[in-house]
Amino acid sequence: MKLHFIVFIACLLVIAFHSGKAQETAIAKTTQQPNVVSRLEAKQTSAEDITGYWKLKLEAYDDNSNKILDDTERKKGIKNNYSFRFNSDGSCKIVEAYKGRYEVKTENGNKMLYVYRSKVAGEEKNDPPPDVYRIISMSQSELVLLENEGNLTFWVFERIN
Repeated sequence: MKLHFIVFIACLLVIAFHSGKAQETAIAKTTQQPNVVSRLEAKQTSAEDITGYWKLKLEAYDDNSNKILDDTERKKGIKNNYSFRFNSDGSCKIVEAYKGRYEVKTENGNKMLYVYRSKVAGEEKNDPPPDVYRIISMSQSELVLLENEGNLTFWVFERIN
């Protein structure tokens, strides 16, 4: 029994040492890359990362026009009722009422979110132009978007799943 316990502890140490080395190697490789987008959290943003239900928890304004959501701007933010449901097939729901589709693209080194709302039958002849957002940051629980038109409004969403 004592031998099994020692073997078990030895295996845990080997696994911990090995994963630590892999993480150090990944960090070393990351720091050597020039022009890395530093504001993205978690992993690289893709359509799979953004899938899920996102509820707006804060709307804030870029008072100093630096395209960074500062603490003072976050504190002055207001609550608003808006949501996105991004599906893995590229379709989406906007405010759980409108159907559409979305795309995540990279433009000039920035991750961009394009949301295309489908026209409302009987009210509109054509689909409206897309809403375009710059993805400022994204983690498992929070998505921060900056409206591309005017670059003045941050939308802070929380993932609800």
